[in-house]
Amino acid sequence: MRGKKILCAALACVTVASLCACGSETTSEGQTHFSVYVNSSGAEPTEDNKILAKIKNELGYDYDFEYSVSGHEDERIGVMMSSGDYPDIIEISDNKLIQAGALVPLDEYINEEDTPNLYKFLEPISKKARYSGDGHVYALPNYGGPIYGEDNTPDYWGPAFWIQKRVLAEYGYPEIKTLDQYFEIIERYVADHPETNGISNIGYEILATTGFEWVLTTAPNYLNGNPNDGDVVVDKETYEAKIYANSDFAKNYFKKLNEAYTKGIIDPECFTQNKDQYISKIASGRVIGMFDQHWVFQPGEQSLTAQGMDECTYVPLPITFDESIEPWYRVEEQMNINQGLAISINCEDPEAAVKMLDTFMSEEWQKIFQWGIEGEDYMVDENGRYYRTEEQREQQKDQIWPAKNKLNAFFAAMPKITGTYSDGNGSSASLQPEEFIASLKDYDKNFLASYGKENWMDFLNELKPNPKYFPAWNIDLVDTSDADYANQKLTDTSIRNLPQIVMSGDNFESAWSAYCSEIDTINIKAYEDRINEEIQWRIANW
Repeated sequence: MRGKKILCAALACVTVASLCACGSETTSEGQTHFSVYVNSSGAEPTEDNKILAKIKNELGYDYDFEYSVSGHEDERIGVMMSSGDYPDIIEISDNKLIQAGALVPLDEYINEEDTPNLYKFLEPISKKARYSGDGHVYALPNYGGPIYGEDNTPDYWGPAFWIQKRVLAEYGYPEIKTLDQYFEIIERYVADHPETNGISNIGYEILATTGFEWVLTTAPNYLNGNPNDGDVVVDKETYEAKIYANSDFAKNYFKKLNEAYTKGIIDPECFTQNKDQYISKIASGRVIGMFDQHWVFQPGEQSLTAQGMDECTYVPLPITFDESIEPWYRVEEQMNINQGLAISINCEDPEAAVKMLDTFMSEEWQKIFQWGIEGEDYMVDENGRYYRTEEQREQQKDQIWPAKNKLNAFFAAMPKITGTYSDGNGSSASLQPEEFIASLKDYDKNFLASYGKENWMDFLNELKPNPKYFPAWNIDLVDTSDADYANQKLTDTSIRNLPQIVMSGDNFESAWSAYCSEIDTINIKAYEDRINEEIQWRIANW
């Protein structure tokens, strides 16, 4: 699910020189200073950011932050590796820096006595958090850690076939269960309503740009009733993994796209657009449906909400090829393995960095990061329940306000409490049931009521236990190995061929056959062998 990118020396950002030059240090004023790389292009905090000021005043920490340039994360990591200049704290998204020997083993600094908050977080997931190469923990997972208390998650951020709410409302809130039903209702809506705000509607949109190729390639997997194992299907009894790119069920999906493209239902620009253009189209309200993961297109949906176009926001549908197939879109919480915050070998005081992160994992600071400042960003009622006023809710939606009042990008990289605090309040406003209901627009309240559901998660399949190895998509293929090379060749082959297959019209069969023949030339066995080896390791060690 990742793309190789050419190393670009031009990525030496404005902050790089200063960031690499200064490591952790205690200044003459008693402040402890860390350089931090955040793998996010989110809004940078302002100089007068109130959370940074509170950290500095109360804890004595300050920072030099560097934020990645969207789409260039691999290049920036490559610059670090080639120069040996690493910031003290790094958000990682794969094993490159682990394999390069650039990170400090965190398990050597985390224990129940000295770092109780991190110990509580790490202990239940320690087997999964350990790098299979040497058994050490190098990253504190940013998402998918243990659930604290109760899980009241009302929103769904994973994969689904999404459709605008107005489409379902238009035709009496039907149950859409199959791929055919999904495209039928989209085609009907576009015929009945060809435009939004004077611009032609797009029936089905596709994101297939570098780094998001999986949006195009993985959809058939879910339609066939499988959970997210990336580019492979894992047999539920034998646990044997095989690719499905050239499977009959993948062919069925792309045949449907071929038919929809021929009818003009699919955006003709979909295979040449970048992510920003994709998000812009969603933000216009023109895109009726798409397969994607919610976190990817969220910025476009947030824009729709800000414009008051609630009817053009989306609901997830766990559709399959036919009603005999049980959907498996929603899965139990899964940990980001070897992803999250790490400490580099250039950090002069890794113990101090770990203790800082332990402090940040305390309930006191988690509430600050997730809820904000009591009395300013949220209120507490007579029963001790946290809530926001309407004014405070509107602040959270503002595009500019968070840069001064939140620390979103840095916090997103951190380990975090998810669930409920010891006082019973949700770990964030989005996980506080009362706050979720209060924050709903009237349109969404009526929409949920029309389906007899309480939240957006209710549209998905019922939870079932994850397989012990799950998920296969985050298995380390080891850079430059035969497995890694085969995986990249498969991705390249798919991205080169699948757009042509979708656009091939009456030549679909010959185009599909040529694609399968090209896959046959790839050393798929090396890829599958590595996946299967790691699946068996996980079953034995997790």
